[in-house]
Amino acid sequence: MSTGKSDGALNGVRVLEFGQVLAAPYIGLMLADQGAEVIKIEAPSGDPSRGYMPPDVEGHSPYFLSMNRNKLGVALDLKQPAAIEAVLAMVAKADVVTENFRAGVMERLGIGYEVMKAANPGIIYCAVSGYGRTGPYADRAGYDPIAQAESGLMSISGEPDGPPTRVGASVVDMVTGMFAAQAVTAALYARNEGGEGQRVDVNLFGTALNMLVNFAGQSLLTGDDPTRFGSGSQAAQPSGVFKSKDGEFMLTIAAEPMYRRFCEQVIERPELADDDRFQTNAGRVANKVALDAALGPVFATMDNDVVIERMRTAGIPCGEILGIRDALNSPMAQALELITTAPHTELGDLKTLMPSYAMSETPVRDPVGAPLIGEHTRAVLRDVAGFDDARIDAMVAEGAAIST
Repeated sequence: MSTGKSDGALNGVRVLEFGQVLAAPYIGLMLADQGAEVIKIEAPSGDPSRGYMPPDVEGHSPYFLSMNRNKLGVALDLKQPAAIEAVLAMVAKADVVTENFRAGVMERLGIGYEVMKAANPGIIYCAVSGYGRTGPYADRAGYDPIAQAESGLMSISGEPDGPPTRVGASVVDMVTGMFAAQAVTAALYARNEGGEGQRVDVNLFGTALNMLVNFAGQSLLTGDDPTRFGSGSQAAQPSGVFKSKDGEFMLTIAAEPMYRRFCEQVIERPELADDDRFQTNAGRVANKVALDAALGPVFATMDNDVVIERMRTAGIPCGEILGIRDALNSPMAQALELITTAPHTELGDLKTLMPSYAMSETPVRDPVGAPLIGEHTRAVLRDVAGFDDARIDAMVAEGAAIST
C-alpha cells in the first residue's frame, strides 16, 4: 500500500504509530515524508489533536492535519482482544512501532515491547515519554511547556528584566520527534547490517537539556548558571532586535571585520569601530548597554528597508521580523518550495509545509493529506494483518475496529 507517488529513501519500511498529539506523531511524519508506510492506529475517539479547535478547516483541526500527512488511518479499540490480535498480526509484518503512552500502558494492553519482540524479533520499538521509562518520574505525563520549564530552557528565554518565557512553538516535542526519527533510522541501519531489532527510548526532559547545547556545556564546565539575555546573545554583540525609523529588525555580529564593515558601511559611524570599548567582541559583550545606547539613535533615523539592504550588501547577518503568514508567503519560502498542496479525502487540496531538506536521488514523497478516523482500517487489516472480510466485519460490528 502506498500514500504517495515518490518512493522515498525509506520506501519498504512499515511503521505502526500509536502516537498522539505531537512528539510521537512527528516521528511518523518525518519517516512518512521519507517514504515509509506509516499506519496511524487511533482509539475510536481519535487522536486528541483532532479536537484542537478553533481555528478549524470545515470542522477539521489544522493541528491534526499538519502532523499526520502521508499516513494511513486505522481505528481500533485496544481494550478488546480482537483489536490486540490485529495489532500483533501487523507487528509481525512491521519494521517500527512508535508510541507515547504513559509508562506501563502498552504492557497492560498486552502489546508491550517484549510481546512485540516475541512476535517479531526484528521490530524496532520507539517509546517517547516525558522522563524516560525508569526512575522516580517515569509515571509522570510529559508536556512540552513543562519540559521547557524544568530543563532550564525557559530560564534563558525572555528579556533580562522580564519573566521566563516559553518558546511559542512546541520545540521540545518536535526536536524529541527528530531525535527519535534519527535513532529509529540508525536502528534500521544497524538491523540491516546484520543486527537485530531493538528498543529506542526518547524523553522530553533529556531532549530539552540537549537543546541547551552551549549553555549546558558552559554550566557543566564552569559551574555558572546562564540567565536570560533577551533576543540578543551573551556570546556575540551587537545582537538582538533593534528599532528603525519605521520598523524592527534582527541583527547579529560576531567577528571584528564584520563589526568594522557594519560601522563604516551600514551606519557610517567609523568611530564606533575604533572605540576602545567596542574593538573586540569581548569588549562589546561587556559593554552591551553602552553599545546599544550608541546604536539606538542611529537606527532611529534610518528606514527599515534601507538599513536591512545596507547590512545585506555588507554581508551583515540581519533579517526583518516577519509574522508567520508573511514568512510562509515570502520569496524565501517560495524559492525553497516549502509550500505545496496535499489531497485530503474530504477537504480537497490543502496547503501543507514540506520538509526543509532535499535529497537528489530519493526525494521526499508527494504529500497526501491526513487520514479520517478509520479511513484505511479495512484495507490495512486485509493487506497487513491478513484478515478476511468476514473477520473484519465482525470486528467492526463488535466495535473492536472503526471503519469510515
